[in-house]
Amino acid sequence: MKCMACRSEGLKETTTNYFVDLKTCMVIVKNVPCTECEQCGEKYFTDEIAEKLDEIVERVSNTLTEFAVVNFSDNVA
Repeated sequence: MKCMACRSEGLKETTTNYFVDLKTCMVIVKNVPCTECEQCGEKYFTDEIAEKLDEIVERVSNTLTEFAVVNFSDNVA
C-alpha cells in the first residue's frame, strides 16, 4: 500500500489521537490504532476502526458535556 497523499511506501502501524468538533461538544479519542505514513504523517484507519470511532463519537455526543476525552481501548468490546 502507498500513501495516498505523498505516494510513499513507508507506512507503519501505530496509534493516534482522533479529534472531532461537533459544535455542541469536542470529542478526543486517545490511542486509536492507525497506519501512518513515515514521510508525510498522513493517517489511515481501517473500516472497522472508523466504524468504532463513529460509535464512540455518537455515544459521547449524547452526553451532557462540552468536552470529552475517551480511550479507544476502553471502548472496544
